[in-house]
Amino acid sequence: MLLKLFYVFVIRTFGAVAGFVMSLAVANTTDVDSAGAFFFALALTQLGGGLLTLGSANVLVKVVGADFGVSWSRINQTVSSLIKTIFVLAALLLAISLTLPSQIACLLGMAELSELMPFIAFCMFCFALKQMFAAMLQGKQQAILASAVQNVIAQLSFITMLGVLVFLDFNQTGDSLFYIYFACVGSAMMFGAVLWFRTKGTSFDIKATLSPELKSSLSSLFVAMLMSQCAMWAGQFATAKYLSSSDVAFFASSQRTATLASFVLIAVNLVVAPKFAKAFAKGNSREVNKLSLLSSRLMIALAVPVLAFMVFFPEFLMGLFGEEYKVAAPLLQVLAVGQFINVITGSVGYLLNMTGHEKDMRNVVLFSGPLAIVLAFGLTSQFGLMGAAYATAISVATQNLLAVWMVKKRLGFNTLNIFRKVA
Repeated sequence: MLLKLFYVFVIRTFGAVAGFVMSLAVANTTDVDSAGAFFFALALTQLGGGLLTLGSANVLVKVVGADFGVSWSRINQTVSSLIKTIFVLAALLLAISLTLPSQIACLLGMAELSELMPFIAFCMFCFALKQMFAAMLQGKQQAILASAVQNVIAQLSFITMLGVLVFLDFNQTGDSLFYIYFACVGSAMMFGAVLWFRTKGTSFDIKATLSPELKSSLSSLFVAMLMSQCAMWAGQFATAKYLSSSDVAFFASSQRTATLASFVLIAVNLVVAPKFAKAFAKGNSREVNKLSLLSSRLMIALAVPVLAFMVFFPEFLMGLFGEEYKVAAPLLQVLAVGQFINVITGSVGYLLNMTGHEKDMRNVVLFSGPLAIVLAFGLTSQFGLMGAAYATAISVATQNLLAVWMVKKRLGFNTLNIFRKVA
């Protein structure tokens, strides 16, 4: 497992760096207001695309992880019914965005995005499918390919295309930057689709429907995802509502820099999540505990140095985006503390979702999600950018610490205790 984890870590590192460079490229090739508009469109795409998956990523990892190499029937039924459902939802979303683009943009506090709204809706669909195909590949334990589809191809393509356009002396706006991103997400989605449907045994059943078991699981997972997404993006939405486009750029760039460290969490989870599901399915609670302990130690060892650099040298990092971005250095420090708690708590979300405790994770985020919204809009309206940063950090910390408590209650071990012995 360690060798595989090393390869995944390398490609996730590459993906995280590519994502960071993508943000740097945007900040350094356009003005602050245009960068803010693009970053908000990006956040909207990732929020909407994430919600369009209905929380199915965890279901797909679990189903494919449990049945791959054993039976294709349940896998194909699950995949086909989910793709059909998401296509219908995406079509409805596109119709609404075509009918009411200006109203939606004004409601979000970013009127300049009105012309982009239909493209954002379509990009959400591509983003959702990209995430789903990555989850399917993860379930097959093809973690390297899953990482590439999920977090490398789109970013690397974006940097390459933007670099070519800058070399050819094309000026960039928030709209043009998003069109580039749209094309890159579509490419990553198509690559994931080819990888999945070329696998022997896969098929698409147009008549497939969501099973009662799948509906029940998705109901909990969707609520959990909705609230988790609120905790992640509420700060940016509050900033767009109460502050300026340039403030959105400052907050988004600092948040994306802070989450750079979380690539360690994602990389480890890509490997251990299917193993959690398999070990739990076999009733091997000792193996679940052992995997959790190993993953927590790796996360802390790899992420803490990165986060420490953010806390002690924030002006240097934010200065990479441009001289005007240095004002966001205090935001980076606050957000890095939130990410530190996210890392040291370990794979608590996956532990609960992969071991049949989706409802417990749902209950955790039912508290932390609304808290994130209240804090984000309340603190941002009163304290500006620092309020948004504190709200985001508090929400992330609260969600993860509550999940630690729930893991202790259900599975019997404390993920924060990296010195525990597995009996």
